[in-house]
Amino acid sequence: MPIDNATVAPMVAFRGVSKWFGKAQVLKDISLSVAPSEVVVVIGPSGSGKTTLLRCVNWLEEYETGEITVAGEMVGYRIAANGERVRRSEREIATARAKIGFVFQSFNLFPHMTVLRNVAVGPIRVNKMPREMAETVARDLIARVGLADKADAYPTSLSGGQQQRVAIARALAMQPKLMLFDEVTSALDPELVDEVLGVMQQLARDGMTMIVVTHEMQFARDVADRIIFMDQGAIVEEGDPAKLLANPHSERLRAFMRRHIHGWARNLPRDPMTVGKNS
Repeated sequence: MPIDNATVAPMVAFRGVSKWFGKAQVLKDISLSVAPSEVVVVIGPSGSGKTTLLRCVNWLEEYETGEITVAGEMVGYRIAANGERVRRSEREIATARAKIGFVFQSFNLFPHMTVLRNVAVGPIRVNKMPREMAETVARDLIARVGLADKADAYPTSLSGGQQQRVAIARALAMQPKLMLFDEVTSALDPELVDEVLGVMQQLARDGMTMIVVTHEMQFARDVADRIIFMDQGAIVEEGDPAKLLANPHSERLRAFMRRHIHGWARNLPRDPMTVGKNS
């Protein structure tokens, strides 16, 4: 069901955000709000600014103008008494970042640690959670992503899809307020994609706030509350998935859809436990 952003305090808000790499402006005056429990899918051609948008939310990239807030707190900066924007301390940034889960294209698992240890290490080291408690939480999350029998395995023994599901469990172990996904299926063999999308569907069904960069058009249509189409660093169109994808207003989105129409042929999991909110 679409979320009324006008009546709900946003979980994430961009207000006039711009970002440059040298002389190249990669984000152009981005303004966008994401409500709690909303799933926003960001689509667009390569180089359109999608990944940079996500990285600014988690302060992996600094933005030059505007502001981003997560749960009402400004990301990366604070406003001083004189009204100037001041960079937060590294400790403040690390504390804020710990509440934002980020799953990348590459799995980035520790190869020398078991699946259980990979998932538990963040809560132990960052949140100072007792080891026994952290491992209990980790086992629950590993089971949640369908890998209960792999808790004692090492990443090298897992398929790409399994490793990506462990990466999702690891992010969830930090009890994030928000989950960011950056093309998490792009490095996977086609037959492994659905198992990862199924986990993401279940997260959406459970009410997790998510911003997802993907080229999986079927997933975008079935799971997203809203789709954002970016091109050349700007938001070109946004709206209800079914309406926007069926009737694009801009020629840029129509051209993008023609290039990615094959994505609609993918059959997503239809198991009752892995059906998205809009299925």
